[in-house]
Amino acid sequence: MVSNEKTAPTDVDRQWFIVGRWQEYEGETRANLLRIIGIAAFYIVELANYHGVRLGVFEMPRVVEKPFHQSVTALAVAWTLMSLVILYCLSHRIFPAVLKFVSTACDVALLTAILVMADGPKSPLVVGYFLLIALSALRFNLPLIWLATAGSMAGYLVLLGNAKWFDESVRVPRYHQIIFLLALGLSGIVLGQVIRRVRSLAKDYAARVESNRGAPS
Repeated sequence: MVSNEKTAPTDVDRQWFIVGRWQEYEGETRANLLRIIGIAAFYIVELANYHGVRLGVFEMPRVVEKPFHQSVTALAVAWTLMSLVILYCLSHRIFPAVLKFVSTACDVALLTAILVMADGPKSPLVVGYFLLIALSALRFNLPLIWLATAGSMAGYLVLLGNAKWFDESVRVPRYHQIIFLLALGLSGIVLGQVIRRVRSLAKDYAARVESNRGAPS
């Protein structure tokens, strides 16, 4: 009896680990697809900002210069290449546990690099940090959500530091900074609670299925 009681939780944890790894793989696949779509969408906006768009009532005047456009293009290409490497790994069933952490860290670093060259904390592109936190939840891995949240908050602090010491023209009021950091942190906490509830939901469902097997129909 003692042996069975010790074995059961271990087996449950093992099964959860196997299921979790499959979900991480599927989540990484979806996250990478969304990453590629996001890069393409934002780069189209960058092209519109660089060349200008005039389509009747819809107009986007040219607002960026060639050096900035070239720098953003280089980072977009690097980001796309990273996505293609991940796609290659996934298509060949190369999926080490560290891959999701590396890809998320690269996402945060590349987004921060683009924002440093742009308008820093004043740029509307700062909402990309929320997208990165949301993407981390697709892998159903709590430590990854912590990494994405902490990394996004650190990236935003880098933008604030850059604005304070190198380019005061892009500084934002203190209450903007606090609200944005709080929003990033709370987003990570909420998504973390969702992931915790998923395991509880799976356990409750499995328990009900098991209890109803022997019940008369």
